[in-house]
Amino acid sequence: MLTILLFILILSFLIMIHELGHFIMARRAGIGVEEFGFGLPPRIWGKKVKGTIYSVNWLPFGGFVRLVGEDPTDKKRDVKNSFQVKSLGQRTRVVLAGVFMNFAVAVIVYYIVVAALGFKVNLPLLIPHHFAFVNQTQQVLVSEVSGGGVAAKAGIKPGDSIIDANGKSVTSIESLQRTIRANGNQKVKLTLENAVNNQTRQVVVVPKYSTAIKAPAIGVGLGELVSLNYQTIPQKIFSGFIQSYNAITYSFAVLGTLVSYAVTTHNITPVSEGVSGPVGIASITSEAIKAGPVSVLQLVALLSLNLAVMNVLPIPALDGGRFFFIVWEAITRRKPKPAIEKWVHTVGFVVLIGLIVLITYNDVLKLVRH
Repeated sequence: MLTILLFILILSFLIMIHELGHFIMARRAGIGVEEFGFGLPPRIWGKKVKGTIYSVNWLPFGGFVRLVGEDPTDKKRDVKNSFQVKSLGQRTRVVLAGVFMNFAVAVIVYYIVVAALGFKVNLPLLIPHHFAFVNQTQQVLVSEVSGGGVAAKAGIKPGDSIIDANGKSVTSIESLQRTIRANGNQKVKLTLENAVNNQTRQVVVVPKYSTAIKAPAIGVGLGELVSLNYQTIPQKIFSGFIQSYNAITYSFAVLGTLVSYAVTTHNITPVSEGVSGPVGIASITSEAIKAGPVSVLQLVALLSLNLAVMNVLPIPALDGGRFFFIVWEAITRRKPKPAIEKWVHTVGFVVLIGLIVLITYNDVLKLVRH
């Protein structure tokens, strides 16, 4: 129940911030706002103030802003306070204001996260990637621990990173494996760092011979972790922007790798596994709650960035799709035909709803399998 409530609160907050951006810029441009709603219809309550209905609706997911003349076929499209009669610059600012607000939220939250973590942020490394404008070091991440094994008895947990073994820095999986295999039945002192809060602790393990790999082992699955270290004053001053930029570029790099693999192998499974909808995000929210407040804040920042990026893409029915028509008008110096613009956005909306349904269905299947 806590996960569901927090998920709804986070999603609603980010969408309302997005819509607030549209609302503020519309008012500044003299565009009439017919309704500013919290949640999605049907309406529970509404009050009209200075021409705008402020409403609370039954479906508690985000909200919406309805502008005068936003629909290009609206009968009010030519009135003085219509969206359609405003200048290209004014309409551009209104359309992109939501994207700006989501990006601003991500930057602010990342400032808080980076400072709370002592200017060192750890990220699981799924693919090789260079993170810009910040110092980075590789670490070894414990991805899984065998029940009842050497590591489990020593208190090693998934999410720990191993940064030191017998006084020597661990910089790769291979270097750790060499140390473990060279010390069968001998004590090995490991320095662990919690990848979420950066707290360190030491444990002692005695590697035991594993028949599976025919070598001494401690019973862990390993992955790679990258630590982003904000060391210089400029890096700390711009840490919120740097972390946001790197989060976006890394997300695109991972998605690009998945798509490339799917095209090469004719197998879409990696893409479907790597993309999540509302159900998948709710599951991630549950894991973030277990990891602590800083992880929840990191999730908020990442979701806000994703909303900003998705909305700025030239996809019909989204802000980027509307901006595309504004750019088209600026280039051709002619307004698109209202009926065609509305048809494009309607088709885009239907396709988006279909994609959400498919992704949600896939999320449910993934939960059932696990």
